[in-house]
Amino acid sequence: MTTRTALVVGDSGVVGEGLARQLIADGDWDIIGVSRRAAGPPGLPHRALDLLDPAVLAGAGDLWPRVTHAFVTAKVAADDVQAEAALNRRLLENLLDVLDVPGGRLEHVGLVHGTKWYGCHRGPYPVPAHEDDERGPGPLFYFDQHDLLVDRARGRDWSWSTLRPHTVWGPAGGSGNSLATLIGVYATLLREAGQPLSFPGGAANFAKRSQATTAGLLARGLIWAGTTPGCAGQDINLTNGDVFRWCDLWPRIAAFFDMAPAPPATDGRLADRMPPLEPLWDEARRRRGLAPLPLAGLVDWRYGDGLFGVTWDDVSSLDRARSLGWTERIDSGDAMLGILSDLRTDGILP
Repeated sequence: MTTRTALVVGDSGVVGEGLARQLIADGDWDIIGVSRRAAGPPGLPHRALDLLDPAVLAGAGDLWPRVTHAFVTAKVAADDVQAEAALNRRLLENLLDVLDVPGGRLEHVGLVHGTKWYGCHRGPYPVPAHEDDERGPGPLFYFDQHDLLVDRARGRDWSWSTLRPHTVWGPAGGSGNSLATLIGVYATLLREAGQPLSFPGGAANFAKRSQATTAGLLARGLIWAGTTPGCAGQDINLTNGDVFRWCDLWPRIAAFFDMAPAPPATDGRLADRMPPLEPLWDEARRRRGLAPLPLAGLVDWRYGDGLFGVTWDDVSSLDRARSLGWTERIDSGDAMLGILSDLRTDGILP
């Protein structure tokens, strides 16, 4: 008999959907998926809720007494980082207000943060990054959520953990923040335009050391951290376990699309140079019978510019995860080609 109920906050995103599907595959969980979207991922249990509204949470009182494990994979975006930090703290605070109550079943709260904790988005930082390194520059909602969670957990019967992946690779999720989908659409548009597959970033990004975390590995890591007593109260880096350089991986990606690889592009940002090619997408989609998905839900060129604009190494230590018993390792090159293949099978890419 199932005794554990997982609440997946943000089940419509890359991380949340992957987690929900992994919980289903495990077979011994009840699942409650919530996000602000009216419709959730096909085949997954879903409730449309705005967790920023306490009245909405109060109106869903049938859900909260069942929850044993809450996984917060959502992020409330805002143009101002200070406002974003406040909004995401409020989301977590509202959630804890309905879960952390007398007579509740709550056992664990897991948060998905990332290597921005170390300041990877601001400039070079000490690598490999360790969990007890100093915080990077703020404001950042990770810090606000972390401090709130640690404070609320004192003296309680439930535990917490945070995972820090780097650049989660997975399906599109409708947000445009999937690197694999962006690469696939980028390659398709260049091929339709008769161009070789130039690398979308600069020479420094092409050569720097990088890491990634697949959505499937992160899902398994969240479940592991949420059910392993030694992970209670721990912040844990979690990546695929290898280090790669785009200059080594790019020829394999080009071969996947039957294109000639080309050196880093020198003609500007994706957000400037890709929109003129976007009309080619609908033509290719109709000709190849692809899923009728709008391009805006598949790619955000600014997201790509952010990732491909980094010129410094991104490397996290897995020493803590390994010491706690985490053994999984994935080859990032194989993972990227596998995700691209899945997107092709699902009719999203040609």
